[in-house]
Amino acid sequence: MQILDYVYYAVLGIVAITGLYMFTQYRGVKKMSEGNDKMIDLAARIRSGSKVFTKAMYRRILVAAAVLALVICFFVEHWAGLAFLVGLAMTTVSVLVGMSVATYANVRAAATALKGVDDGLKEEQICARTVNTTVKASQICGLIVHSSSLLGLTLVVLFSGKDNFYLQEGALIIPIVARLTAYSIGWSIVALFCRVAGGIFTKAADIGADLIGKVFMHFKEDDPKNPAVLADFVGDIADDVDGNQADLGESFTATPVTTIVTAVNMYGRASDPTMLAVAVAYPFILASGGLISSIIGLFYASHAKESKDPGKQINASMYIAASGALLTSLVASYFLFANGSSAPAEFKLGWSSPFWSTVCGIVSGVAIGMIAQHYTDLESRWAKRVSEMAQKGSALCASLSQSAGWISCFAEIAVVALFSYVASLIAGPYGRSVMALGMLSFVAQPISADAFGPISDNAGGIAESCGLPHRVRTITDKNDAFGNSSAAVGKGFAIGSAAAVVLSQITTYLTAYGGTSLDFNKSNVMFGAFIGGGLIAMFCGLLAKYTIDAAGEMAAECRKQFKDPDIVSGKKLPDSDACIHIATVNALRKMVSPVLITVGATLFIGFVFGPETMGGTLVGVELVGLPLAIYFSNAGGLADNGKKRYEANLVKGYERGTEGYNAAYDAAVVGDTIGDWEKDVVAVSIDIFMKIMGTLAMMLAPLFAAYQILPMM
Repeated sequence: MQILDYVYYAVLGIVAITGLYMFTQYRGVKKMSEGNDKMIDLAARIRSGSKVFTKAMYRRILVAAAVLALVICFFVEHWAGLAFLVGLAMTTVSVLVGMSVATYANVRAAATALKGVDDGLKEEQICARTVNTTVKASQICGLIVHSSSLLGLTLVVLFSGKDNFYLQEGALIIPIVARLTAYSIGWSIVALFCRVAGGIFTKAADIGADLIGKVFMHFKEDDPKNPAVLADFVGDIADDVDGNQADLGESFTATPVTTIVTAVNMYGRASDPTMLAVAVAYPFILASGGLISSIIGLFYASHAKESKDPGKQINASMYIAASGALLTSLVASYFLFANGSSAPAEFKLGWSSPFWSTVCGIVSGVAIGMIAQHYTDLESRWAKRVSEMAQKGSALCASLSQSAGWISCFAEIAVVALFSYVASLIAGPYGRSVMALGMLSFVAQPISADAFGPISDNAGGIAESCGLPHRVRTITDKNDAFGNSSAAVGKGFAIGSAAAVVLSQITTYLTAYGGTSLDFNKSNVMFGAFIGGGLIAMFCGLLAKYTIDAAGEMAAECRKQFKDPDIVSGKKLPDSDACIHIATVNALRKMVSPVLITVGATLFIGFVFGPETMGGTLVGVELVGLPLAIYFSNAGGLADNGKKRYEANLVKGYERGTEGYNAAYDAAVVGDTIGDWEKDVVAVSIDIFMKIMGTLAMMLAPLFAAYQILPMM
């Protein structure tokens, strides 16, 4: 297994180079102008609010993490608890860096647009410069996640040593499997906390600001007289940047972990050191190549001279990153598996089997992204129909968004199912794992594209709140509108990869506890499947309730403040701190129970009903969770852009100030408030739920089989 040593040190070198590149880009962003004093002051308040919320959230995360680390250490494997903490640390670094970058970049993006307007530049030039500024910052959000995950994974495997890749005499668990899965759970726990807490925070503020500020008071978007606006700015950072980083980072981490665990279960048990070494090396090489190609693509996207459409720049970076990952896969497959002895029987296409499995993953990821854009893009026919339906009332507008979300499910599920099946035919269970890895092998790019949206959104909010020329807001809104579509693409990548990962985890889970298949003729397996579907439904309902409760309190606070005529007239500043307090308290109060449900249900079902019931539960979670996640994500994204078509004056005859505008816009806003909790709280939490349960089950499968309490036949 000597080849692994070379791979580890190469990965560490690539991560170090990436760190240097990020540092230079960060310094470049910090040197840019922040604009006038009002802009600097507002940006500082957003930064301060983000820090306060993040610190409060992490105080609770660290308590839960300490308990979990001790449980893993004493009841699973002694070094696995440390690996869990390494995963927690890598996620934390990513979240803190992302928060810092985003809160420095938002005001600089607004200042860039303002300078372009003041200098009398063409709109294409201003747009390009603003996109360049935003991408220079947002790329750091993606690169820090990709490199941190890869760094932590390398350290865990490197310090575990080669002997721990095999089942030791008298032990139930392979040490490296316990450590890798614990490392992945470290990312997952933080991701779930960030998504639940950040989602409730931002959507409470967003829904409260929209319902009362826009519909009741008919204020403009981000009007400084609205007390919930500042909380909304903070929420954009807490959820749309930090939450997304943790979410996609967790998705990415789970893919190489699952691939390596699959390799260990397939080839480690057969004591085939050559095949095991190359099978473990492949995900490291592919992920490293994806990191390098993401840097190249994002660098290209941040150096445009003119731009009418920000999407073209960012989409170009995706194609460059994907092409680089494919080239890396081809080269790695040849050099690792070209020897006849290195390609096992299940590799139907010989040494190229991992490459074609990776192609399946990348093509399916791009396809899912294109499907998501088809249903959610600002210029899509669906967005146009939703904005038109708003003219007939809020119920019809909201219902059309929901129907489109449901319709979109089949195409995305079919893509995942088809390419998972093809990858399995090509290279067996290992091919299915590689397919999931391929989908996220260049994860820095979709995270960067996703962070582009909230940074642009905050830039527009700063422009509105600070009274900048309307032309500045027009530029930032164009970027923000693309950000909604890129967010839907990012969510599609996360959801699609989660589905592929869980499919692979189920196969690996069966091997881990000694089973060969799940027989649904057995009552305990069928029972588990029903319970899994029910758990997902309850999980979604609770998250929706938590968010709506918080939004109701926020709306009540806004109504109370609007009774003061001085606030309504702008003579007196609203009490934004009260709104931030409401969002923070509700978010932190509700963030623990989803984690307890996810972890507790896995432990209870596995140890009480046994490994077969747990396997059925994983299937039920996958079958119900996948369509729900896609539905909520696309329905919410579409509702948001249906509303944004009015804000961008894209609906003919209904421009601001025209007859009927307010009624149609109000209906679109109501539809968007429903979509808010769907896409930014529920959809993004389902995939984390699925992977936490799958990863925990994979780790504990031998223990479920050994210590089953209540056998069922």
